Amino acid sequence: MVIHVVTNMQIISSISRSKYFAKNLGFVSTVEKNGKRIPNDKDNFSHRYMNLYRSSIYAQGNVGNIKFYTDHYINDQVMAVYYGEELEEFIFNFDSEFVTKKGIDSFLGKILKELEERYEERIKTKESEKVVEKPRGNSDKIFSNPGDVTYEDLKEYLRKKKEEKEM
Repeated sequence: MVIHVVTNMQIISSISRSKYFAKNLGFVSTVEKNGKRIPNDKDNFSHRYMNLYRSSIYAQGNVGNIKFYTDHYINDQVMAVYYGEELEEFIFNFDSEFVTKKGIDSFLGKILKELEERYEERIKTKESEKVVEKPRGNSDKIFSNPGDVTYEDLKEYLRKKKEEKEM
């Protein structure tokens, strides 16, 4: 699975010191069509990012299946990492002290490990939200307290009635 990282030029220059970094100048962000300059949609991620944030990003290179982009409007020492089929966004702080001590390759490994953990946690959270069952109504309220009947109570009564007929 391809991982996309968008950050500022200062962090990209640190990442480019990795022995696995391969420079890639990427696609042109705009192309001429019918006498007008329009966004280039050949790089789907860049196009999607531009539509989402109204900012052009520029491909800088990659480390394996991790593609790095520069957004010149990012001023903070952060990296936006897009992962998964839905390209979910995860924000990581760039730890220059860690990079100085252990190297950029170790830092990228740390980011990948934390990314996997956050992604798995987010998936579990989404699944638990789906699994939560809506509370069913009380079908006995129809007879015991008809003035306090809700729509869910009626649905439950009709469901039980249907089950009784099928038996």
